[in-house]
Amino acid sequence: MLTEEYNFEVPEYLIAQHPAKHRSDSRMLVYYRDSKKIEDRMFRELPEIINSKYHLVFNNSRVICSRLAVTKESTGHKGELLILKLEDENHAIALTDKSKKYRTGEKIILPSENNERIVCVVEEEIDSLKKRLFCERPIFTVEYLNKYGAIPLPPYIKKSADDDDKIRYQTIYSKPYGSAAAPTAGLHFDEELFLRLKSAGVNYTYVTLHVGLGTFQPIYSDTIEEHKIHQEEYEITEDEACKLNEAVAAGKILLPVGTTSLRTIESNFDNGKFTAGHFATQLYITPGYKLKSAGALFTNFHTPKSSLAVLVSAITGYKEFTQIYTHAVKEEYRFFSYGDCMLIL
Repeated sequence: MLTEEYNFEVPEYLIAQHPAKHRSDSRMLVYYRDSKKIEDRMFRELPEIINSKYHLVFNNSRVICSRLAVTKESTGHKGELLILKLEDENHAIALTDKSKKYRTGEKIILPSENNERIVCVVEEEIDSLKKRLFCERPIFTVEYLNKYGAIPLPPYIKKSADDDDKIRYQTIYSKPYGSAAAPTAGLHFDEELFLRLKSAGVNYTYVTLHVGLGTFQPIYSDTIEEHKIHQEEYEITEDEACKLNEAVAAGKILLPVGTTSLRTIESNFDNGKFTAGHFATQLYITPGYKLKSAGALFTNFHTPKSSLAVLVSAITGYKEFTQIYTHAVKEEYRFFSYGDCMLIL
């Protein structure tokens, strides 16, 4: 399929620049695949729509303050790095500015205090934008990034990240640091909603996929088939794998919260069961893909020409996908990371 077929229009005023006042205040579009019916609901109504036959799957990865203001030593030009992965305290994988070339051996001045000089070097050009950095000092840590970095709000959010974003651009259940973008479907859930889900008999499992380029890089190729998904790491613990396997054995419908949760369980599920451990995935879900483990999806509204929009269309059907998004624009849903949500049943 041509990538241009996913280049739908979203009016700028519908692109959410701030989260809802309370996490569960969002609107929720519900799409029923069997009847092709669309309902306009509120997210807080979720426990009234799903019941004990569903089993939720959450991605509990935590966003690091991965956006760093830096200076290119050779030219003095100000720039920015987006840290994708902390390999160890001396090495990190980073996404560099498109407008500035960072070649192997290039020295980059990192932020510090009291005029202290901290310099890293481009040790390897993994590709045109992604670099492996080395610093003699052990500064590539969560603590350093929390002090000097900023929450990596996506470019369509025009405001600068502030202290409120450090709270609202994290899910309330996030634990292990490692993501360069939030698994945004989970941003809607609050403590009260979890209590109501528990009362409705809805159980859940946590998996961990650290969000990187595989999730948020746009499709630049002419066709969606030409696009290559970058590898992302994920983990399922023994306890959580047992919960998933018990849910499958009990005939529960697995309902992933977000595309990263969906790709995690679809990547891991084999011969009717889930396996605990550390893994990596490059799973790219396109039209024609048949779900192996998931039976539904809870997600946000995604950007045009993205692999996430393609994924949703693979589940709903392309024609139905365009109808859903046309309806969402007409009804003025709020779009993207801080926007409203969608439940596909």
